[in-house]
Amino acid sequence: MRWSQLKKQLHDRIAKSVVASIDLNQTRYRYSHDEEGEFWISFHGSRIFSTGSLSYLSSLAALTAKNRADGSTPAQAYELAWPVMDASGLFLLEQMNKDLFCSLSLTVEEMLDHNNPVVRGLAIIDARYGKRRLAMLNPITEHPLVQRLHNLRCEAEGVEAHTLS
Repeated sequence: MRWSQLKKQLHDRIAKSVVASIDLNQTRYRYSHDEEGEFWISFHGSRIFSTGSLSYLSSLAALTAKNRADGSTPAQAYELAWPVMDASGLFLLEQMNKDLFCSLSLTVEEMLDHNNPVVRGLAIIDARYGKRRLAMLNPITEHPLVQRLHNLRCEAEGVEAHTLS
């Protein structure tokens, strides 16, 4: 599916209270190797989250180099790096697109259980996600993006959000 089609379908699911403020964007760096790119979410034009292939690959390279300097073999260095990269919130653009496309067929509950924080964040601003449920959620253990989207949605809906401590 083309990005413009995916973006429209994702945008159509955003709650009315925040739809005018949230924008999902993607770009491809045409002259980079394999036309790598970036995905970002903006709120009133300011980026609140950004990830992409180049940032992912450079972080992966730095982490494996650190692991190699600590005495790991190349295979061990990558094996140690994968869990750290998964927890970092950085993703390859292809993986991001795959997760976003798959989220279109998920229920809100399934989106909240997803390993990608962007999909979990989109669940929070999904029109199917109700105000009572929004008020009950305490996102303290969540990725900063999910926390930010939760606070933005609570503010837009006039719902008292849990304070993060």
